[in-house]
Amino acid sequence: MGGAEPRRILLLSAPVGQGHVAAARALAARMRVLWPQAQIREVERTGRGSRWRDGLLRRAYAGTMRFAPGLYGAGYDLLVRFPGVAQLCKRMVAARLGRALAPLVAAQRPDLVVSTYPMISGGLAWLRRRGRLPARAVAVVTDVAVHPFWVWPELDETWTLLPESRAQARAVAPRGHIRIVPPAVGPCFRPGDQAAARAAAGLPADAFVVLVTGGSLAFGGLEPLVEAVLAAGPGVAAVVLCGRNERLRARLLARGEPGDRLVVHGWTDRVAQQITAADVVLTTAGGMIATEALSVGRPVLFAAPVPGHGRAGAEMMARAGLAVVCPRPADVTAAIRGLRAEPSRLAALRRGAEAFGRRDLDGELAALAGRV
Repeated sequence: MGGAEPRRILLLSAPVGQGHVAAARALAARMRVLWPQAQIREVERTGRGSRWRDGLLRRAYAGTMRFAPGLYGAGYDLLVRFPGVAQLCKRMVAARLGRALAPLVAAQRPDLVVSTYPMISGGLAWLRRRGRLPARAVAVVTDVAVHPFWVWPELDETWTLLPESRAQARAVAPRGHIRIVPPAVGPCFRPGDQAAARAAAGLPADAFVVLVTGGSLAFGGLEPLVEAVLAAGPGVAAVVLCGRNERLRARLLARGEPGDRLVVHGWTDRVAQQITAADVVLTTAGGMIATEALSVGRPVLFAAPVPGHGRAGAEMMARAGLAVVCPRPADVTAAIRGLRAEPSRLAALRRGAEAFGRRDLDGELAALAGRV
């Protein structure tokens, strides 16, 4: 199109964990402001026959992460360490998803297709190989660590988050067009007034506030982590986001902790305000919550991060000076005490987070229009 705005945009994600969907929705919101005349279609499923397939993927992912996280981690490591196995699996997945997506792509006839889910990106790559995807196609990686399923050289661009992320992607696709781009988060995830956010949330102005989350499904055994946060001292408050895990929410409320020490939320759409009110974000999940925290300018503590993408991403962010990895609950307590005792260390982590969050996603999208 030679620099004009895209006319028809297809944004694809899948409801396997909320991070992929949240990223697509954030991109859609920004695109509607940048390109008000464009027709933007958001599809949160993996194409034809998606009801049973997406349900199976969602249940398999949630069940494995909750009851057998080591198995998930072993599968992740297998595909990372053995490229031949990864390629075989990718070919099978791409063929199935490509056939499922073909009617949708043909009906929409988009100028630009953006995928925030790795298997969907594979389906687009399958279509491209067969000459059935003329639109510019972009894969947006929502994790810091880049698994082989994220990278498909047939697509025009792969968006990654850090220099090390790009290096991982290049190892999979040396000839791919790999870019380092700000995270796909909503416009509300930006530095804000911490005092005002605390007042709105009813949190003590002088407390050291730790926001605790395990993602949309609250993976990773959060109760020992809440205890570890509270053990850091009387001046520390834990704010826990339980997501859709109502059993966890009920158990934490049953503890009867004072409101200035423990605040428990279920599913909420005010995550940006909660992050702004916090001093640090403690998570087992990584992914979207970590990039949202950094976009607000808050450092991340990873507590026994979940195997696979969680652990790999946590280690990468720690190497980049954006996070601290705490393998055990006792390490969480020690890390919080250390950050309170050494404000300069907390300030250094915060500067790194703020630098990460200052990058211009809208500018990247505007530049993308010139490549469509």
